[in-house]
Amino acid sequence: MKVKSLFFVLLSMFLGFEGIGQVKTLTPTSIVEGLFVEDSSFDSLVDANILAAQQPTLKDLISKGKLYSKLANQIKLSLFKPLDTAEYSQEIIAFNNTIDRITQSIQTPGKNFNLRYINGLNWVTNNIGRQNEDFEKKIDKRMSELTQLDSLLNTIKNDKLLTYNLKDSSIIPAYSAAILNLKEDIIMLDSALYSQQLITARFQSEISKITINLMTLDQFIEINKKELERSLLTKEINYLWETNSIPSPKTVLEISKESIDLNFGFLKTYLTENKASLMLSLFLIGFVYFLMKTVIKKIESQKDFGKQILERVRFYKKYPLSATMTSLLPLLVFLFERPSLVFITFLITLQVAFTTVLIHEQYGKRDFIRWIIMVLFFLFFSISNLFRELIYQERIYILLGSLFPLYASGISSRKFKTEDKKEETFLTKISLFMFVLLTIGLIANIFGRFSLAKIVTVAGLTGFMQAICLYFFVNVIMEGVYLLIEYNKKETDTFTSYFDFQGIQKRLKGIFLFAAVLLWTFSFLQNASLKDAVVDYARLFLEKERFIGNNSFTYGSIILFGILIYASLLLANTIAYFASVKDQKKAEGRDKKLGSSVLLIRLAIITVGFFIAAAAASIPLNNITIVLGALSVGIGFGLQTIINNLVSGIILAFERPIQIGDEIEVGTMSGTVKEVGIRASKIQAYDGSEIVVPNGDLLSQQLVNWTLSDNRRRIEVKVGVSYGSDMQKVKSVIEGVLAREKVLKIPVPRVLMENFGESSVDFRVLFWVETIDIWLDMRAEIMAAIYEAFQENKIEIPYPKRDLYLKGLPENIKERIEKVYEKTEPSSEPENQKSPES
Repeated sequence: MKVKSLFFVLLSMFLGFEGIGQVKTLTPTSIVEGLFVEDSSFDSLVDANILAAQQPTLKDLISKGKLYSKLANQIKLSLFKPLDTAEYSQEIIAFNNTIDRITQSIQTPGKNFNLRYINGLNWVTNNIGRQNEDFEKKIDKRMSELTQLDSLLNTIKNDKLLTYNLKDSSIIPAYSAAILNLKEDIIMLDSALYSQQLITARFQSEISKITINLMTLDQFIEINKKELERSLLTKEINYLWETNSIPSPKTVLEISKESIDLNFGFLKTYLTENKASLMLSLFLIGFVYFLMKTVIKKIESQKDFGKQILERVRFYKKYPLSATMTSLLPLLVFLFERPSLVFITFLITLQVAFTTVLIHEQYGKRDFIRWIIMVLFFLFFSISNLFRELIYQERIYILLGSLFPLYASGISSRKFKTEDKKEETFLTKISLFMFVLLTIGLIANIFGRFSLAKIVTVAGLTGFMQAICLYFFVNVIMEGVYLLIEYNKKETDTFTSYFDFQGIQKRLKGIFLFAAVLLWTFSFLQNASLKDAVVDYARLFLEKERFIGNNSFTYGSIILFGILIYASLLLANTIAYFASVKDQKKAEGRDKKLGSSVLLIRLAIITVGFFIAAAAASIPLNNITIVLGALSVGIGFGLQTIINNLVSGIILAFERPIQIGDEIEVGTMSGTVKEVGIRASKIQAYDGSEIVVPNGDLLSQQLVNWTLSDNRRRIEVKVGVSYGSDMQKVKSVIEGVLAREKVLKIPVPRVLMENFGESSVDFRVLFWVETIDIWLDMRAEIMAAIYEAFQENKIEIPYPKRDLYLKGLPENIKERIEKVYEKTEPSSEPENQKSPES
């Protein structure tokens, strides 16, 4: 109603009513001059050039008033979302405190920091630097927003609209109130905007200060790191056979306690900063634990072969918690952002603890005692690895502590025997690896290279322990997969009942082994203080731009392209594998099988993967077109067959003349379709061999598909009887044999007299069975039944006979034949039989 009233008032003002029957025409300028007066109190906010500009019309004033009111509200909403000054202030204070502590620590005289501590400082400064960069981006973004708001507010302030007031506010009260509110909002917004700009500028200054301090620390860290790396091969302390007194203000035990307290605080701080990841990790552990407990309980109680299934399980049945932790702890590191050495050491220690429980179950008492001693040395070296200073007093402890692992690794590589030869080979190799590193550490310690000896010794023992843990990690995961598959198998035809555990294990085990190798490599480089150097070198090598002619590339882009292509091929083949397993074992109709349609899915995945890989590797499309052009030339010369098979595969996928599980004949080959591939298809012959048939041959040659429409099969049996037999009786006997359960009643079995042979009357027996899978068995069964029925009914199955008549032979040949006949003719009485009289 207010809008309509305002519109009516404005309309009457434009028309101008001066009395009944009289109309006065008013110009816009006269309206402004008659209704408005300039407000000098607002001149301080308005530019002088604007004040001197030409007077606006009434229409301009009203439209601008509405527009500026909306803009003022938008500015107000933007300013109502200020920076979280409390959070930023706390973070900046924490950054400054950390930087101050590090600065004080490195400036303390008499401190000899080790390479591990320098790498730890580098990790801390890099972590602060990344968070500082994130804050800087947010602050800069906010400052940019405030600058835009200030520009927008200046546009409103510099408009002459704000210098006009109605002479009589009762004429257009809504407009007067709106303009008054607009002026008040502008004054308030101007002050609030200025205040927020000052706060944001202060944060920018603090962040710049932190950046400068971090640059100074990074410079110090880089210098000390290079010095320590250069001094690794130099003599630090006396040779072992030399006498030298090392000042020892504190014992190794006291230093260890301080180191544990310090690193425990670091660990607590890290976990506090990553609460979301910690909660997710605990949830995954609880979920997997209760899931496997439920699976084992239901397999044991419900499955017919539950005991046999659980007999194959070594870990989850007795120690579900330890098995769960062993399978998840190596993967939890991926949930945390930039894990520190303290956190990695904590995870490895937990892995060793839970793996110890599983080792106790699997190996003998002697091997378990050796493992326990190795665990104790591992704990000592892990604590020693967290020292931040060079503590030469621990030299003798490291020397003595490396002797037993050195002895144990030598024993394990020569005398360890298990039933699993792969396990034996793995343990032999990893023991040999530890033996080499411990030997290097022992020699370096003897010759006064203390830092090198400690790094190599700790890396060798920790690498050995984690390798054993990761070995159990892979085995426990495979055991969990086995239990889940058995749990989900049902009597009915469900998808999970088609899985072949051996095939799944073969595919998954490779993936988890690859992940285990990556985890072990990362941890080993971290413990050997080589991670940063290796990562920097690899990044420099992979990201360096190289040229072939005018085309540039990097090794990193090539590797990324290959990885993505391999991943797409792996995904496509995995989908094809599961689809083929499902179709081979599925007894439902042919139209419900995926069959050759999987080929289209594989092609789609590979094509999408190719373009994603090309985009990720920054390969220009024009280069792809060049490659395709080169391929087209190759097709014209030598790739016709390959392209023919590829196109034939696509045609097979669309037309679907064959499906996985079909019984087919191609030329002289016959068998069951096992796979429809991109270039060729696989047929499993009835003798067990697998035949690879190019897809082009499936289209170009005569193809017989016994199961295209249905699985029924007609069987033909031919049988002959003697000429003296009763033919009606023969027919009725055969029909009686065919009256059995597995022989279909429709189509009706037929017994046909087919031929008068030389020695028999031949009958042709035709009957149908429900599925082609049993036709050979049924054919043999019917033939055996016919033979038995003929014997019972005195029906003779003749065989060929010949009568030979000899006429006009020469006399000498006739005499010879008679003599031979006399010699071969059996006597009436056996030679060995005696008469009763004798």
